[in-house]
Amino acid sequence: MLPRFKSNEHVRSETEGCAREDRVRQTVTGRRFAVIHQGALGDFLSALPLFDGLHESEPGIFIDFWSKAEYGSLLAAKPYLGAVHSRDDPALTPFYHEQLWMDAPVPGTLAQAHVIFVFGQSNSRVLARRLAARCGVPVHWIQSFPDPHARRHVGRFLAEQLHLLGWRCCTGIPRIDPDGEERRQVRRWLERWTGDAEAQPLVIHPGSGGMKKVWPLKRWWSLVDWLLQRKVGPVVVILGPADDPLKTFARATRSRGCLLAEDLSLSRLAAFLAEARLYCGNDSGASHLAAAVGTPSVVVFGPTDPEVWAPRGPHVHVVQDCWKESEVLDWDENMPADDPPPAVTNLLDTLLGSPTQPRP
Repeated sequence: MLPRFKSNEHVRSETEGCAREDRVRQTVTGRRFAVIHQGALGDFLSALPLFDGLHESEPGIFIDFWSKAEYGSLLAAKPYLGAVHSRDDPALTPFYHEQLWMDAPVPGTLAQAHVIFVFGQSNSRVLARRLAARCGVPVHWIQSFPDPHARRHVGRFLAEQLHLLGWRCCTGIPRIDPDGEERRQVRRWLERWTGDAEAQPLVIHPGSGGMKKVWPLKRWWSLVDWLLQRKVGPVVVILGPADDPLKTFARATRSRGCLLAEDLSLSRLAAFLAEARLYCGNDSGASHLAAAVGTPSVVVFGPTDPEVWAPRGPHVHVVQDCWKESEVLDWDENMPADDPPPAVTNLLDTLLGSPTQPRP
């Protein structure tokens, strides 16, 4: 049995009653910034070059994060990483209440911050205003998503807002360095189930946080069949916490010869992706993470715009396709596999360094 591995109109500075910006931005070793980020994994990784840029401009700073708590594990190698708090911490709850925010204690790392950045959509602006009133330091609201009609990449959109506020931040490529022990654990697992200490898997993530963004399972099934026939290496299918509707599909790929890894921690997922020869996925947080660890990646986009949302990196290859959401789960394990779209297989042949062979 094959294994299952578990484990400026957009810019608002809420600074009423605060010190002048030119004084606040003086470089002082040990200054603390706080970032409240309310987005999903892909959104967080898109903002990563901004955090790196803040540190480059003020090398002595520490940044405390209020986000999904697990995101902190991805930043363990960053020299600026301070404390990591859950964005759902009850200590923040009063600041969303119409009256309680005025007397609620300010959470410790926010009370100690010299500057606070709140990343979110319009409903988070009230949080920025109230923290500005209570903390007495600059609190900047950064709009997370650009206007859908602007066709501006989200990473550039975020950087432009900080530039307008006077912060020097790059629009570079997100970069994550996975934990060394996590990588060793992945290598041991791969060696155990493939018998090859040097095995480099092809990793497939067929899921996404939004079902409409999932490439139809019929096409994923065809691609899995195509890869297995070519014997280009072990194929690992990964599933995340939002991928429950795809479990039957993923377990069917295991019966065909794939390895299956489910419910990985983010640090383990990053290590898995870093050990991969190639990654294939949808518009998802896992695809952004694959790009951030430097793995050659083929990312299939459908209803969302890659000009805005595509992962950034020198080894990212985007394929655009079209489908209806009603097609996504329309799949049967017993159906014959069709030929995958040539736009995908031609690209994979180039990346894998093997010419396409006629199907038997």
